[in-house]
Amino acid sequence: MPRWPGIRGKDAAPTEELFGGAPPANARFPVIELPGYTGEMESMSIDAEQPDLFTQTENPNRLWVKDLEPGTDISGPFALTHMALKPYTGGKFLQVKLGDKTGRVAAVLWNGAEEVYPNLDIGDIVDVQGKVDTYRDKKQVVIRRIDRKEDLDSLDPNDFIAAVQADVKGIWEDLKAIARTVKDPHLLELLGKFFKDDAIVDAFLRAPGGKQWHHGYIGGLVEHTLGVVNNCVVLAEQYPFIKRDVLVTGAIFHDLGKILEFVYSTVIDYSDIGRLVGHQVLGDQKVCEYAQSIENFPPDLLLEVRHLILSHHGDSPDAVRGPQTREALILSRADDLDAQMNAFTREILKARMSGRKWSDYVNLI
Repeated sequence: MPRWPGIRGKDAAPTEELFGGAPPANARFPVIELPGYTGEMESMSIDAEQPDLFTQTENPNRLWVKDLEPGTDISGPFALTHMALKPYTGGKFLQVKLGDKTGRVAAVLWNGAEEVYPNLDIGDIVDVQGKVDTYRDKKQVVIRRIDRKEDLDSLDPNDFIAAVQADVKGIWEDLKAIARTVKDPHLLELLGKFFKDDAIVDAFLRAPGGKQWHHGYIGGLVEHTLGVVNNCVVLAEQYPFIKRDVLVTGAIFHDLGKILEFVYSTVIDYSDIGRLVGHQVLGDQKVCEYAQSIENFPPDLLLEVRHLILSHHGDSPDAVRGPQTREALILSRADDLDAQMNAFTREILKARMSGRKWSDYVNLI
């Protein structure tokens, strides 16, 4: 991927000071907390030598969801990603989804469902015994026994949640290279506040970009952000009359609030503040905090950047505001394009890996 040359705005501090170098060698990620785990699991650094969530390897001693075939007996740990108690003529059955870093599979428990249900929670690691079957031409596990796994010391949390396949440090450097092309000294300094905020950077590099539809894996946020920024850079060349610096800055910040919107250990889900406030407002608040620490930051310029963050969902019902500027319109389209391309590509690859020309029906398309 081409790297953009560094361009410094008038009277701006050197970009090396604003953005720093590579991700800090001692950058630490938040501790992963597994349900039922009471010890302190070692936090991870992207520069660590030991395997982490960005250098996943497959444990040859376990059966992965992607390898399940009808007729296979299974016995082992999975993440419980969905659970519902459903009625049928003989009583109630438990409908669940089991997952690991390679995918998810539907499963059912017919016997003892009402007794088991109160003892399980979504996000639990569960020991499952059962057999793979098919239902309506899709794989389904018929569960004989399911229990919450209490002893998690022997488990690798990386086995239960997918991570980005791309080079995260390379993505980060590409993002900083584009940020350095911003010429406005105030916006350049605003971006520098973010790139040098180690705690925020750690969370940003690790966070997923979505729960399920797009970039729903560890490291998905930074990958999605670079995709959106690249789209905006191309469109800025097509429409040279727009405010490129405002557009690039808004694109880099547009999903910053997702570092607080999601919780993730064995599954990705929304946090309480993510459900009640949302990443658009959370990101806007953080950018305002950065701007307040910069002397004489122009209020009108900040307002333009804030509008991009708050309107990047376009005409979606969950958008705080619809786009009111050309830069906001471009960002909303660039964001949606990158999200949809990621989701479409996943569904197409899933179909091809199964030997099919077309995917299953996807209700989000």
